[in-house]
Amino acid sequence: MPGAGGKKEAPAAEGSSGASVSAGPDETPAGGGLLHGLAIATLCVAYLGVVVGGVVTSTESGRVDKNWPSFDGNLLPSPGGMLDNPGLLVEHGHRLMMASVGFLALLACLAAFKKERRPRVKLLSIVVVALVLPPAILGGLTVLYKLPPILSVLHVGMAMLFISAVTILAVVTSPGWIGEKTRLKLSKAGPICSLALFAVLSIYVQIVLGAVPRHATLEPGGGGETLQTIGDLVHIVWAFAVFTGIVLLAGKVLSLSKADRILHPCLGLLLLLFLQVFLGFATFIYQTPPSLVVDEAPGLVATGTFETLASVHQAVGVLILILSVMVCARAYRIRFLSASDPEAAL
Repeated sequence: MPGAGGKKEAPAAEGSSGASVSAGPDETPAGGGLLHGLAIATLCVAYLGVVVGGVVTSTESGRVDKNWPSFDGNLLPSPGGMLDNPGLLVEHGHRLMMASVGFLALLACLAAFKKERRPRVKLLSIVVVALVLPPAILGGLTVLYKLPPILSVLHVGMAMLFISAVTILAVVTSPGWIGEKTRLKLSKAGPICSLALFAVLSIYVQIVLGAVPRHATLEPGGGGETLQTIGDLVHIVWAFAVFTGIVLLAGKVLSLSKADRILHPCLGLLLLLFLQVFLGFATFIYQTPPSLVVDEAPGLVATGTFETLASVHQAVGVLILILSVMVCARAYRIRFLSASDPEAAL
């Protein structure tokens, strides 16, 4: 019925059981799909850039061009040089991709301030832009200082923080975030959130630990063999914690009758976990002892079974991190909505 002023009242948002749920200031729908599209584009290009960065590490192409931020001493990369030298193609391709990521992240931030009405999302977009710089600077320093392991590992760690932040931005700007209808009892939602958070943290640690033996092979001056051995051992031991956390998380989610928003990515997470275990063992078997870095490298320094397996292993690991962040963000969203609407909880 029209109100006293002759206007119809907007219906209240409803949960899955029809109970009304009032939207808080941070639940206001976004002004459009532009921000979400830019967040997805940033995430996709960033993932491809990280995958190419893994190829740079596996093939040791990072020492082909010792200049930074210039491209082989020039302001822009040479297309002809990149086609003639596979090492330059991989190394410069990685730099160009990550530069594009920075540009896309900036566009997403501008779109957030123009279209978005949620203050926390605007703040998150600023964080995403801020997280572009540390891995870029660390990546440049690894080139200038001839790939020291400590800088290379820090470079990986900061890159994973950026990937995680962009993933959250893509999730919270999606239409499904505002329209989430799943409600769970807090006794069910709480353990899922805890396991999802543990999965994210353990996977992040595992990726950083995996970077230690990966970059030990590039340590100039020797000593890489000891670092690689210790790194491999810790990486393998911690893998059991990651495996246990993901399996327990998947078991909790599969026990739910209605939770498609976290069920589907969780199933993907479980499948990728078993693939990653296989790739990890295969990579370890084909791993070669560290060798000293040479000064000149006309192209790809190393290609073969190990380099391929290591690159794929790293790429799948990052994809697992992205899915775990997605599951974690959605799980906490469901718990928040369930606390606000306990009557609709399953």
